[in-house]
Amino acid sequence: MRSFLQKSSSICTSSLIAFIILLFSQPASIASDDFGDGPDDSFGFVFKKAWQEAELPLPDMPTDARLLPLKVFQMPAYKYYIDIESINVSAGDNVARYTIVIEPPSGLRNVFFEGIRCDKNKYKLYGSALWGKPLTKISTSNWQGIIERGVGVYRHDLFKYFLCNKSIINGEKKDIVQLLKYPPSNFIDEEEE
Repeated sequence: MRSFLQKSSSICTSSLIAFIILLFSQPASIASDDFGDGPDDSFGFVFKKAWQEAELPLPDMPTDARLLPLKVFQMPAYKYYIDIESINVSAGDNVARYTIVIEPPSGLRNVFFEGIRCDKNKYKLYGSALWGKPLTKISTSNWQGIIERGVGVYRHDLFKYFLCNKSIINGEKKDIVQLLKYPPSNFIDEEEE
């Protein structure tokens, strides 16, 4: 038993010494290209690893029972719905993914599975379909900046009020679903001005 304790103590001491050496041997500054995909990539600086997009399968098509209305004040003629079952914020790449259903005045529903990258204020489409048809993967989609007008203005609202907080995902799935069900007062106040 004494031999075992001596070995355990020796291992702990060695681990502590290795940790201290590692801690103080880090470079004083880190070049911006060491992490992520560019000089302004905050994800790399926050999480100290190169950003890599997770590959997730397309979710099931939404059903009416899973849809939660999303009020988009700038586009009152359109109806927007989030499929709460499709929300994924746990892939580890700082991208909040969700399925959105957009219904224009014609009533023809369009379905999109997309993601918002919180540290870049960008979005990407992963799949699309007409209501009632299976989602089709979009393999040629690239990250694009989120704009504050037009039919896609909902992305700005999702980014600013629901999905992201200070360049990172705004909590767990349950937290985001709660915010979507009961929007924060600053969302309603700012949008109604």
